[in-house]
Amino acid sequence: MSGRFIAIFVALTTFAPMEAAAEFAVDELRGGILAQSCCGPGNNREQGIGINLEALFVSPDFLSVLGSPRPLIGGTVATDSDATSQIYAGFEWKLEVSKFFVTGSLGGAIHNGETDFDPAVDLPRVPDTLFFGCRALFRLAGDLGYQVTPRISASVHWSHISNANLCDENEGLDHLGARIGLSF
Repeated sequence: MSGRFIAIFVALTTFAPMEAAAEFAVDELRGGILAQSCCGPGNNREQGIGINLEALFVSPDFLSVLGSPRPLIGGTVATDSDATSQIYAGFEWKLEVSKFFVTGSLGGAIHNGETDFDPAVDLPRVPDTLFFGCRALFRLAGDLGYQVTPRISASVHWSHISNANLCDENEGLDHLGARIGLSF
């Protein structure tokens, strides 16, 4: 499955003409490699890396009251079969200073990880399994990056998904890694 995401990212960044991207209001594509379960409360509970692909869209006029965040959709596919993959959507705010930038995003995610913890069955799996409590989670993320050329950026990316204590279990999952972006 991760091979499909990589192939789509390569095809879009190599062959998509700028006019076609403008029709669909795609502003930027980002992709990268993230450490799975890198930091936070669930540190090192899952193995492998996550392959991340994200599309950001031109901010519609009605979002100007919120500071004109860009809508985004994306996904992170875990390379380890026992690790958690997710798809997500939300909004990103970006602050640029010269060629450097900082982003922050807020949204939601749906994952394929474990939800409910049953002590009778799951106790032996605690050292290497995260229990999220809910299938749908909140997602926070940010990038610290550099605009290499007018169209290409490089950034360090962090993301976190959890349920904000709305379900019984709330271990959360953090990713940290590097991404490359292509602006249209």
